[in-house]
Amino acid sequence: MKPTALGTVLIADDEDHIRKALRITLTRAGYDVLEAEDGDAAIALMQNPASAAAVDVLLCDLQMPNRDGMETIGEFKSRFPLVPIVILTGAPDFVLTEVILKQGVTDYLLKPVSEKKMLSVIGVAVRLHKLRVEQGG
Repeated sequence: MKPTALGTVLIADDEDHIRKALRITLTRAGYDVLEAEDGDAAIALMQNPASAAAVDVLLCDLQMPNRDGMETIGEFKSRFPLVPIVILTGAPDFVLTEVILKQGVTDYLLKPVSEKKMLSVIGVAVRLHKLRVEQGG
C-alpha cells in the first residue's frame, strides 16, 4: 500500500528539464506531483474536479508561452483562492515584488533553487493550504 503523500504540488513550467528535476525532488520527499507545460495547461488540469481538489500548491514559472505566470497567478487567485502559489523564476526584478504584494503570492524561489530551500517553501505552502481548507477559506 502506498503511503499517504505529504501533499500535491502542481508545477507549471515550460522547461521540461526543470519540471523533471522538480518532480524527482518532490516525489523523493513524499509529495505527489502534477505537471503543466504552461499556464493554459495548468488551468485546464484544474478543470478536473479530482485534480482541483488534490492540489495543495501551485509552483509557477513567470515566463511561459501562451498564458504566462502573471496571467496564471491571477486566474488561480480568482478561481482557486485557497491554493497557495509559489513563484519559480530565473529573472528576479521589481515585477516579482509587485506580484507578491498585489497578487497574494505565498513565496518565491529563484532558479536554480536548492533542494533544501524548495522543500522548506513547499512544506510551508502545503501546510497553509491544509489550514485554509480546515478553516473553510
